[in-house]
Amino acid sequence: MVVIRSFSNPIFQYIYRQMKILSLYRLITILTLSLVLVHISTQFTQALEKNSVEIAQAPAKYVVGKMALIPFNSKNALSSEQSDDSLNQIERFLTISLYEALISETSGMPDVEILPFKKSDIEYSKQRSGKPKIYYKDIAIDVGRALGADTVMVGVISEYSDRGGSEWATDSPSTVTFSVEVLSTKDGQRIWESSFTETQQPLFDNLFEIKKFIKRKGKWITADEMAKEGARKIAQRFSTFLLENR
Repeated sequence: MVVIRSFSNPIFQYIYRQMKILSLYRLITILTLSLVLVHISTQFTQALEKNSVEIAQAPAKYVVGKMALIPFNSKNALSSEQSDDSLNQIERFLTISLYEALISETSGMPDVEILPFKKSDIEYSKQRSGKPKIYYKDIAIDVGRALGADTVMVGVISEYSDRGGSEWATDSPSTVTFSVEVLSTKDGQRIWESSFTETQQPLFDNLFEIKKFIKRKGKWITADEMAKEGARKIAQRFSTFLLENR
């Protein structure tokens, strides 16, 4: 009877009503927080799934791997100044010079394997038969695929003029300009590129070249000698590229 009378008291009834109100607010708060957490969790999961898709679609890092050196090609401007025999000799000399330099510079590197040039040369002659030079890079990639190479190195000679006169006196110094690219045989993507260009100058016209002047013993060098120096520089840059991108 005491308990019943106690709850019939207005004060206790007020407290009871307030407790019910507080319980309802607490329930609403808990439900609201739960909905917010569910929403955040859903958004976070979707973001993770989106990122996972983006990562999966991102292109793989290109590797040089097995690389075939393709014989150099000459631009039309150079072709108009040289006979076919002379052009073939220039292209072959520079290609072999670069091949030897690449073999020397990449010796012992696990990231690249230069395929024997003889194989590349034979396959290139086979692939380019009857095709115009404008398809040079496409032919090069076909050569690489046929040889099972991951990449091909292609090169274009745009200027190759020999000195006029002797090694001690000349009226027109040697000039050599060429560029190279490494292309993926998978999709033709360019992985690396470099170029070389030089016209020999007298020492007094460029005092910064004194080391080169001493190395050449003060002589006016031939275009072949300059091309060989350029091939070594390109090979050195390529090996630096490999080391920096391991």
